[in-house]
Amino acid sequence: MPTTPPAALEIDRGSAMPFYHQLKHILLVRMEAEGLAGGDRFWSDHELCARYGLSRSVVRQALSELESEGVVERTRGKGTFVVPRKTEHGLARTAGGLFDVAAARGLRLTSRVLRQEVVPASDVVGANLAVDPGEPVVVIERVRSLEGEPCVRTSTWLPLRRVPGLEAVDLTDDSLYRVLREQYGIAFGGASRSVEAAAASSETASLLGLSQGAPILLLRSTQRDAEGEPIETYVAHHRGDRSRFDLEIGAAVESATVQIS
Repeated sequence: MPTTPPAALEIDRGSAMPFYHQLKHILLVRMEAEGLAGGDRFWSDHELCARYGLSRSVVRQALSELESEGVVERTRGKGTFVVPRKTEHGLARTAGGLFDVAAARGLRLTSRVLRQEVVPASDVVGANLAVDPGEPVVVIERVRSLEGEPCVRTSTWLPLRRVPGLEAVDLTDDSLYRVLREQYGIAFGGASRSVEAAAASSETASLLGLSQGAPILLLRSTQRDAEGEPIETYVAHHRGDRSRFDLEIGAAVESATVQIS
């Protein structure tokens, strides 16, 4: 790893800006210039103290701020490492699918289909889709990968009467929402979604390349069509170390619900 930054990136000892803040800015610029990526080892406290002539307390304060901002991760006995950048999926605030969100960001999303068949609706699925329990629904279970890396496991259910033949459509490299729009003429309306923290089961962990019990983000969604009729419900297990959901909050809070257990 190169250790010599551009000459301009030096501590200005005559500046009113605190040294730790200057160092933090310098390190962010160096990371970008030298192409440090997720998992790369960061400069040690000793290296930074020696290079910039700073006390260890100043260096630690700068690194503490970078850690609190999710830029680096410090592990006792191992050192400091760059945290992999998380993908903002946009699914908590837009009525759309992951395929469309990934395409808008120039990312390639592929799917490994684990199951795609017609089954009777369970009580929970029936309630979400406003159909009677036992009514035929199409279930689609997939592992979705961004740029070749598994990132989410999804289980999706749709009423068969609205999507006859969907169980035979190849969704390996295609968007389910595109198929629903173009092949079935479905126009989308609003959606109800919730996000919560969870621990990966042994099966989910194996599919996503995680250790059992690793943190995941559990997204539940029921999508409605333009007439307000439920058209799809799904549960998605997103890798906690690769995913984040950004929200836009307005002044009105009547529709927001917080549950604490």
